[in-house]
Amino acid sequence: MNSVIFKVFKNSEEESNSKIIEDKEYVCNLDENIIDIKNRILKGSFPESKFNYLNIENITERVYKDYGKLFFDLGLVPSTVDNYKLEQFTNENRVFSFLCIPCNIEIKKKEPLKNNMKQKIFKDEKNFKFNEDDFPALS
Repeated sequence: MNSVIFKVFKNSEEESNSKIIEDKEYVCNLDENIIDIKNRILKGSFPESKFNYLNIENITERVYKDYGKLFFDLGLVPSTVDNYKLEQFTNENRVFSFLCIPCNIEIKKKEPLKNNMKQKIFKDEKNFKFNEDDFPALS
């Protein structure tokens, strides 16, 4: 059964009483990417929200550390692991508890270099002078 269970918790929506409540359990296959799991949780647990990203905070009582694998440490899971597969973090039949915090992130697109910028870069390469004193021998 190549899967694990993610227990999802979220803050109660009442402003006067900020409690953490259990929301749902998600069965996640080990071959899924973390970002795909986050998107599924975002759509399932926050369907009417205007948010486009989900931060997850590991609140599991036990940190599972397997030889040769990454692991979910306690606290906020960094967004740098979004494109990793779940199998790179854990083995099957485990239960994780995550506090889910929806948020908005701005996705910036790279603008291509303008032609005059490309010409300037290539022009500077032609005028480069190599000075032997700037790079002394390592011996």
